[in-house]
Amino acid sequence: MDTATLLGDSTTQEKKVTLTSEETTNPTVTIPSKPEDNGGTVVETISISKNQQKKKRRYEKLMAVKKRKKEQDKEEKRARREMNGRNLEQEKQTQKAREMSGEGHKKRQEKWQKRMENSVNQFKICIDCSFDASMTTKEIGSLSNQIRYCYAVNKSSDNPVHFSVSSLSGLNHDNLKKVCGFPDQWKSFTCSEKSLLEMNSNNKDKLIYLTSDSDNTLKDLDDDKIYVIGGIVDRNRLKGATKKIAEQFGFETAKLPIDENVQVCSTKVLTCNHVFEILLKYHEHGEDWKKALLDVLPIRKDVKQVSNKD
Repeated sequence: MDTATLLGDSTTQEKKVTLTSEETTNPTVTIPSKPEDNGGTVVETISISKNQQKKKRRYEKLMAVKKRKKEQDKEEKRARREMNGRNLEQEKQTQKAREMSGEGHKKRQEKWQKRMENSVNQFKICIDCSFDASMTTKEIGSLSNQIRYCYAVNKSSDNPVHFSVSSLSGLNHDNLKKVCGFPDQWKSFTCSEKSLLEMNSNNKDKLIYLTSDSDNTLKDLDDDKIYVIGGIVDRNRLKGATKKIAEQFGFETAKLPIDENVQVCSTKVLTCNHVFEILLKYHEHGEDWKKALLDVLPIRKDVKQVSNKD
């Protein structure tokens, strides 16, 4: 039988749900309520359905198994490291000392600066995010993740390039703001809510908008150009959108030489981060499109190389 008990409290009043039995109730839940005339906290007991109880027990069991597996994996990794003769305690102390002295950060900065020396004379890549209004919340979230992947790939590349994002605003910008260090600590990176044309008002002739609908196929990459990737995650709803906006503003267009180098058995639609990485890998593989495409395109696309055409 449900009971209500007043607990003394001169300022607030809350409802607390408690257990009536092991089989028919849920854990205590606090529900804000309006204060009574005499103040205090109301404690009530309610029951939940058996189906909800089963779901709750199943979830708790799953979380317990997940936690136990995580601890086991951690112990196994530790055991393997010790078997390899590593002194984990000494490594931990050395790492802490480096963090305190700033030595590790200094080495990473020097390594990054050395890799960036040649980026000044290399092509640049920009993602145009002017299509957000035509995408769903989920699609914008996917685009935000793709931008993060692009930055991560560029940062770890042996030949990084300058990476920029135009028309970055709204939910897309809010998603990226949750990433630690964005944008101030992102290296060789700039972003703006300004449009692609506004960001490159003095370099319009250097812009090449990449779109699969273009009649021009890239033969090589010009280090004096800025290659633009359309920030679209549309599940094929916005066909021709990138070519349309390129023609509207008079941008030169081009498409990746996919058909000339590989056979893709599934859709040829690529994510922003795939296009970004292909451009980077082209240089890493000695300006070889075929190697770059085979290295980047996912297995699910069932990619097969084709003989070079004359």
